[in-house]
Amino acid sequence: MTFAVVVLLVLSTIVIQTHQPVAAMTAIAPVQSTLVQRSPMSAPTRLSADEVNAALRDLNGWSLENGKLHRQFQFPSFIEAFGFMSSLALVAEAMGHHPEWFNVYNRVTIDLTTHDAGGITQKDLELAQRANQLAR
Repeated sequence: MTFAVVVLLVLSTIVIQTHQPVAAMTAIAPVQSTLVQRSPMSAPTRLSADEVNAALRDLNGWSLENGKLHRQFQFPSFIEAFGFMSSLALVAEAMGHHPEWFNVYNRVTIDLTTHDAGGITQKDLELAQRANQLAR
C-alpha cells in the first residue's frame, strides 16, 4: 500500500471516528513540523514581478499563468493523485492558505494566488514548494 493510500485511510478513519474538522487533525500531517505558523493579523504582501520571476527559477515545474503560479502534477494513479491532494490539503489548512485546484484521474492542476493581496505572495511560493516536496 502506498503512503498516499495510507494517509487517506488514516484521515478517513479519524474523521469518521472523531467527527473533528480537518483543521483539528493537522498535527498528524508528516509535513506539519516544518511549517511556519502565521499570525492571524499579518497582512500578506504582494510580490513584485521581479520577485516572482526570480522565485520561479527555483520552483521546478511552476509557471506564471493569468497572474497566478501554475503547475500540473501527474501521478501513476487516481489514488496517488488524491493522496497528494489530501496531504497538501492538510498543509494548506495549517498555513491558512488554500489553493485553486482541479483533479482529473491522475492529474492535479494547481493555481496559487493570494486574493487578499491581489497577487502572488510568499505564501504562494511556500505552498508551491510544499507541493513539489509532497509530489516526489
